[in-house]
Amino acid sequence: MKKNYSLILLSSTLVLTFQANAAGTLVQEMSKMTVSTAGAGSAALAENASVAYSNPAGMSYIEGDALSVNAAVMDLGIYYHDDTDSSLDSDNAGGIQPYGSIYYVHQLNDDVHLGMSVSAQGGSALNYGTDYAGALTLNDLKLSVIQFNPSVSYQVNNKLSIGGGLQIDYASFEESLLYGQGNIETDSWTLGYNLGLMYQIDENNRLGIAYRSRMNHDLTGLFSSNTMTVSVPIPGPIPGTIDKDISAKSGDTGLNVLNPRQVEVSGLHQLTNPLSLVWSVGFEQWSDNDSTTISINDGNRISQIERNFEDVWTAAIGARYQLTSRLRLESGIGYASSPLDEPESQGLDLPVDTQHRYSVGATYQWKKDISFNTYYSYVDYGDPEINNNGVIGQFDNSNQFIGITLNMSFK
Repeated sequence: MKKNYSLILLSSTLVLTFQANAAGTLVQEMSKMTVSTAGAGSAALAENASVAYSNPAGMSYIEGDALSVNAAVMDLGIYYHDDTDSSLDSDNAGGIQPYGSIYYVHQLNDDVHLGMSVSAQGGSALNYGTDYAGALTLNDLKLSVIQFNPSVSYQVNNKLSIGGGLQIDYASFEESLLYGQGNIETDSWTLGYNLGLMYQIDENNRLGIAYRSRMNHDLTGLFSSNTMTVSVPIPGPIPGTIDKDISAKSGDTGLNVLNPRQVEVSGLHQLTNPLSLVWSVGFEQWSDNDSTTISINDGNRISQIERNFEDVWTAAIGARYQLTSRLRLESGIGYASSPLDEPESQGLDLPVDTQHRYSVGATYQWKKDISFNTYYSYVDYGDPEINNNGVIGQFDNSNQFIGITLNMSFK
């Protein structure tokens, strides 16, 4: 009976913990190198090797070979404020986290280009500690999703190019829960694909469309925990609690996490000689993420929860001004709707709300074949409310990104 109870508790805890993990994939700044314009123009710009990821069709605009290397840090702020007792608040669960990506394009002939991207798709490291309201459910976690994305483009004619690629994801997840007494380690590989189209209307105007398929991670690994005592509600007409010792010890665990299909339409418009306008609108099918399934000890215990996610709409607009022959200034603002507005369905790993992006940056042409792009972006992740498993309060979430990308061409 003691063993069965611990499996039930761990199973329900796992479900609550993984409710919002996929929200980490909303961190587009980790993979798309249009951070300086808040993501605007991502599917239409084709100026360096990072287009191999954002829209493989754009590789047709690269002459010769090209390499882009990005190095950046993000400063994630996740603060929980409890509505019932301020002593159950958390300090900042986020912090400064480095990341990077690399992109390469090779011109095979006049019509065909090959590309490879290695980039972070999302993830975070959070540490709430063991003294806040949700310490039973989550103490700290490390989530990482890395994607290998080989791709190819074909120049149909002087206006139209098409492209596609294979998405190979590796995800790893580590977590501490149960007041620091439980530990989970899981990982997985999964496959998907991406498609792109780019159309040059005239010398001053270009459109692009990029599509990324659904990626379903079936994470598998181990859980372990030490013996601990918890208070358990007593069913019946007279409410009360009793203390029970639980010990899950160790065993296999598995769960699914979905990264939904995405489509983005972008434009590039050269308004005057120094000034260009870029924009993007996008759709992410988060409603396809209908439930999370948890299995423990090879299916001996299975739990499922409805997630109540809604589809996400995104929009961004930016401007780029060629200040000198070598220096271009860039800025943009962006918006993403919330995939989840119900406090009863929020999770502690990354509670989600609407997002507002504010970005600035610059591109400097150091030499003929070498340029640098630097950027800063502030993202307001909103103030989502939570009323889930006894955690009743509100979050104050934001993120800051600063980075530099080295772009090289080899003709």
